[in-house]
Order: sequence, then structure tokens, then C-alpha cells
Amino acid sequence: MRIYDVAIIGGGFSGLISAEILSSKMGSGRVILFEKKDRVGKKILATGNGRGNITNLDLTCEKYHSQSGADVSKFIKIYGNKSIINYFRGLGVDVLEEDGKVYPSSFQANSILDAIRLKLDYLSANVKVDEEVLKVQKENGRFKISTAKGEYYSNEVIFACGGKAGKQFGTDGTAYKLLENLGHTLTPLYPSLVQLKTDTEKIKGLKGLKQQATVTAIVNGKKIASFNGDVLFTEFGVSGNAIFYLSAYLSGEKKGEISISFLPEKTEKELASFITYKFENLPYLTTGDCLTGIINKQIGKAIVKDCGNLNKNYASALKIAKKIKDFRLEFKGTLGFDNAQVTKGGIPFTEVDGNTLESKKVKGAYIVGEMLDVDGDCGGYNLQWAYSSARAVCCEVKEKYGL
Repeated sequence: MRIYDVAIIGGGFSGLISAEILSSKMGSGRVILFEKKDRVGKKILATGNGRGNITNLDLTCEKYHSQSGADVSKFIKIYGNKSIINYFRGLGVDVLEEDGKVYPSSFQANSILDAIRLKLDYLSANVKVDEEVLKVQKENGRFKISTAKGEYYSNEVIFACGGKAGKQFGTDGTAYKLLENLGHTLTPLYPSLVQLKTDTEKIKGLKGLKQQATVTAIVNGKKIASFNGDVLFTEFGVSGNAIFYLSAYLSGEKKGEISISFLPEKTEKELASFITYKFENLPYLTTGDCLTGIINKQIGKAIVKDCGNLNKNYASALKIAKKIKDFRLEFKGTLGFDNAQVTKGGIPFTEVDGNTLESKKVKGAYIVGEMLDVDGDCGGYNLQWAYSSARAVCCEVKEKYGL
């Protein structure tokens, strides 16, 4: 019976980093990785719209969310953005920054995957693809790992299976059962970094239009987050990078509103004054055409329609200006896990050691990345967490073995 020192379940970002670090230090014969898909790292290729956004220069705890009160501060302090940049430079990947986001200088996500994969190939790492782990049990102080192809044994197990978002990449949420069978619980799960559904009556005719704007999430009458960026109108609601950022704050909420502030460069007073000027000096213009030349024609018509009855005076101009700066849509949910990039929720942080991420339920089991109840904002924060958590666990495992 062969016994490995470490078994890693999941060949995503955190799993591959764990395999590379531990195989480098311990030797590939002592480490084994299981991936249920036919290739490792499929989800990595989709990060940053295929450009591979690995981290962000604005790395703070406020960029992370948790239902169970996770404290990620020590992890992103010790293994933060400088650490991940140096890690990939050590694997031959240079980086460039764009609006705070850090990418491989090739701006290709496959550069990240190739760098790790080539190192694992060089190490002759023990990587099992097309082999889904069906059950993990603790027997006689060791872990018995059962797959459809056989049984394996290890002293330590790192659970790096991902969450429930993006089942096309193999992260369909079924792997949580492995940990639930070991005594862990699970918080409610919600899709995050995802398109949002809204009431569509106000935005009829806007499908396919993209506009720069400031979007704000409003829950129970309180503004909870705001972001600048693209807003794309769809048949079901809104999308675009600003909406993806906002989704991390609205996902899981039953009710809410999305406020879209168009023309963020202009003040309400400036807009009202110019609209009044048009009313007073261009008598041939109707109220329905008053925003022509100010904002996208179709968006302008939607705004004017939402204002209701209008007259050609300053009061109506101010009413229109206010609507330009605060166009409200009722939040009606998300487009679901199949369209989400990240899972909100997971194994409660209270069930792992806050320093090592070792399970409090089963000694020798570690949980990293998206499996835990930690999710980050859009912009490289989730790959950063996957890296930081994997590095912390690898450090603990190496210390156990005196490395």
C-alpha cells in the first residue's frame, strides 16, 4: 500500500500552486494531485476575460466578503500581491499593471497555466486527470481517498476543489460533499461576479447598448457599494464590468435597487441648466428630444419616459437631471451559477484554523481557495486569495515535515 505525504484534490489555481510548491520541496513522489476534468486549470484560462488578471495593487481586506466572518488580513499581508508577482516571475512570467489590475505581460491567461504546468512536467509531478475523488475518509490516522479508478492513501489532504460557479470548468459544487462527509457544514451559496437581473420595463429598447456610468447598490434604502465602469443593457437586466463589481454586494440579497448615474463628469446643476437652455432657446424641441446631444438617444428617451409628465421649464429640467444622475432599476436576482465567475459562501471560516487553514474537524485536512467562505471583488482578488491560502497551507505542511 503506497502512502503519499500530501494529496491535493482539485487541479485549479490553488491546487496547482500547492502541487508545484510541495513537489518542488518534498519531491514529486510524495505528492499527488487529482483533477476530475481531462485537463488541469481550465478555469484559469477564463480569468480576466482570458487575459489572466492575477492580483490587484489595491489589496485590502475590504475587497473580501464572508458570511462567517473570515479574517483574511494575515494571509494577504504575508502572501500578498508582491508575493504572487514574485512567484510568477520565478516561473518566468513577467507582469504589467493596468488600472491597478496585474496581468502577465503577454495579457494571456494561458501564460499563467503554462508556467505552472511546465514546472510540474519538469518535476514529473504526480498529476491524475480524469479521476474524480468520490470519497475521503480518515482511517488509522491516514486519509483514504477513493476514486472511480482506485484507492489512495495520504497523511495530509488539501481540498482545493473550487466552488459552485462555472460548472463547465468542473466546479459544480459537488465537491463540498467530501467535506460535509468529514463533519463540515456549508453556508448558503450564491453566485457572484455575475450579470444581474432587473425589472426590464424601464430599459425596453436598450438591449446591446453599453454606457460608462457609476452604479450603486442600494439595500434597505442604504447605499452599500458604488463602482465606475461599463454598463451593458441586456434582455434580462444589466451586465458589464461595473455590474460585475456590484454583484459581489447584491448577490444573496432578496431585495434591492441599482442606481445608475450617467454622465458622472457632469453635475446635476450643470445638466439642469443646459436642459433649461434648450427648452428656452430651441422651441422646436419636444421634451422627448431634450436629451439629444447630451446622452445616448435611446437612453435619453428611457430617462425622459421614466420622469413622467414634463413641462418645458426649469422644474422639469431639474427632474430630468436628477434622473440622469439616479436612474433606478429594481434588483431581481442574478443569472445564476452557470454564468458566475465566483461562489459567495462555502465552508465557514470558523471551521478552520485562522492561521493555517487546517480543518478543526479533521486533523491533517486543509481547505483553500473558493471552497472556503471567502469571495473577493472583481479585479484579481479571487486568484489572489486562491494563491494566498495555498501558500499559507504549503508553508504549514512544509514545517510539519521539517522543510
